[in-house]
Amino acid sequence: MADTPTRRTYLKRTGALVGAGLVAGCSGDSDATTETSSPATDSETATTEAVTAEQTESETATAESNYATELAPVGSVTLDSPPENVFTHFPWFPDMASALGRGDTVNSLWWEGTAAGLDYFTAEFDGFDVEWADEATEYGFSKERLYELDSDLHLVDPAWVTTQDNWTRDDVDEVADNVGPWLGNYYSSYHASPPDEWADEYEYYTLWETFGRVAALYGERSRYEALASVHDDLLETVEDGLPAESERPTVAYLSISEDLSSIYRLRLNAPGYWNSHTRPLGATDAFGGEEFSGPFAQVDMEALAEADPDVVLALWTVTDTFDFGTLTQNLEDDPVGGELTAVRNGRVYPQGTRWQGPLMNLFQLEMTAKQLYPDQFGAWPEYESGDDYPEFGAGEQLFDHRRVADVLAGDV
Repeated sequence: MADTPTRRTYLKRTGALVGAGLVAGCSGDSDATTETSSPATDSETATTEAVTAEQTESETATAESNYATELAPVGSVTLDSPPENVFTHFPWFPDMASALGRGDTVNSLWWEGTAAGLDYFTAEFDGFDVEWADEATEYGFSKERLYELDSDLHLVDPAWVTTQDNWTRDDVDEVADNVGPWLGNYYSSYHASPPDEWADEYEYYTLWETFGRVAALYGERSRYEALASVHDDLLETVEDGLPAESERPTVAYLSISEDLSSIYRLRLNAPGYWNSHTRPLGATDAFGGEEFSGPFAQVDMEALAEADPDVVLALWTVTDTFDFGTLTQNLEDDPVGGELTAVRNGRVYPQGTRWQGPLMNLFQLEMTAKQLYPDQFGAWPEYESGDDYPEFGAGEQLFDHRRVADVLAGDV
C-alpha cells in the first residue's frame, strides 16, 4: 500500500508492529498469547490500559489527526475525520460500529442473521436500533463493488481478502490507494495461520483490542473505554464466581441442525475471539483434547454419545429462522440423543453466534455463565423460539445493563 495521502486518508504500511504496548501478547491477556494459555484464568482486564497507551502513542506520532491507530497486518492508519461510509463483511465489525453509536455508517455486511442476533440481545434497550439491518448481502465481494460503494474505510482483513477468488495483493493495495484503507485481523478469530505472504506482518489480537482500534478511527475512545470497563468487571465477576475445576461440567459446543442431520463440534476453550464468551468460563470440553483442523469438525450422534456431555451449547439458535423447541424435542425422541446426560437433565441451551462483536460478547458471556454455572451465577430461564433476551433484575445481572444502555445512548 502506498505511503502517500489519498482523498481521505494517510496510510502508512508498517509491516510487523513494534513496541511492547502494540503487540498482541500483552501481559495478563490470554486471548493474545499462545494456545497453551489456561482457560480457567483467562482475563482481559489489561485491555483498556494497553489499548489506551497504544492510542496515546499513535495520536502523539500523528499530531495532524486524532483518528489514528495501528493493527497488523495493515500497520498504521490515519483518517482526516471519522468515517461516514464504512464497508464491513464479517459481523463483529457492525457490532462494534453500533457499540460506538456509529451503526449508521455501515454500508454492507454479510449474513443477515447478524442483525437478528443483535436485536435479540439488546431488546431491553429502548431507542437502540440496528441501523445496518437492511445492508446484508451475499458472501464475498468484488473490487468493482468496493469502487461502487466508495467507502471511507474497509473493516476487513486484507490478508483474508487475498484468499478470495479474483483478489490479489495488488488489488488490495489498489483499493487502499484509490478508495479507502483496510483495517481487520480475521485470523485472530481462532489463531489460524494467515497466508504465507502475510505471515511476517501478522499478530494476534483479542476482540476488545481490535474494538479499541476501531474506536480510535471513529474518534470514540470514551465509549470504548466505558464499555471495556464493563467488560473487565464482568470478567472479574466470572473469575471470582467460578467453582473448582473438579466441579465444572463437561460441555459439547455444537452447531447442530433441527433435524439432527448435521452435527459439528467447535472448540470450547481455544484462543481467539470466537471463543471469547466460552473460554473465560473454563468448563471441560466433552470431546477432550482431540485435535482437528479448521474452526469446526463434523461428528455423528454416536460420537456425541461417547462424549456424553453434561451440557450442550447449541450455536446459531436464537434467531427467528431456527426452532429451538424442535431441536430439543428431536434430541429427546432420538434413541441415542435421548440418552445423553445433557438431554435427560434438560441442559441443552441456545447460543448466539461466535461471530460476536463487543455487545454480543457481553451478553453471551453472561448468558453462558448462567447456563454452565446456575448455582454460582443464577439459572438461565427456559428459552422458546421468538423470546427476547431475559430482563434480569439488577441483582441477577453479571454486568451493568443500564450502564451499557447509557453508553449506547451517548452518556459516557
